[in-house]
Amino acid sequence: MKGKQLRALRDELISDLDLPTSATTELVCVRLCEVMAQRLQRDIRLRFDDLGHTGMSGLWAQTNDGVHVIIVTTTRSWLHRLLILLHEIAHMLCGHTPMQMQADESNKILFPDVSPEMLRILAGRTSLSPREEREADRVAGVLTRGLLDWARQRQQGNDPFEPSADDAVGRLSLQFGYSPQRSPR
Repeated sequence: MKGKQLRALRDELISDLDLPTSATTELVCVRLCEVMAQRLQRDIRLRFDDLGHTGMSGLWAQTNDGVHVIIVTTTRSWLHRLLILLHEIAHMLCGHTPMQMQADESNKILFPDVSPEMLRILAGRTSLSPREEREADRVAGVLTRGLLDWARQRQQGNDPFEPSADDAVGRLSLQFGYSPQRSPR
């Protein structure tokens, strides 16, 4: 995806989110999935689950009946969860192929208690190439910067996107250009 095309996609996606100025990071996560479901004309199920020792922070798969499932690890920070979700959504936007789940796997994962063993099985079956992972990272980075710019431009004192300066996610968001002191462009 070319830079100009990617920036247009970012702006369109952020506009489609139609977020209130009081939006929390959790609401942004939910709205991202709702907007992507509308774009794909498919059901998207978002779950936050402890991915434990699977070596993954996020997972995107598709059931036999076309339902997209995104699982994001439970981390202490909603900003970190958002970054992981943006990476999984970037795979969708890039047209990558999701991992396909068998019917029994789908039934187990769509219900509340996913076993760590099931998550390990799914983690071992991901088939995205290193090139696709880099492309998703690039797209997610552009989306992240766009959302952080949106958050910075809001005229509200309580900023749910504002990272704490002493955590890894905070340092990462600062690398993406977030600066609470910087004035809007």
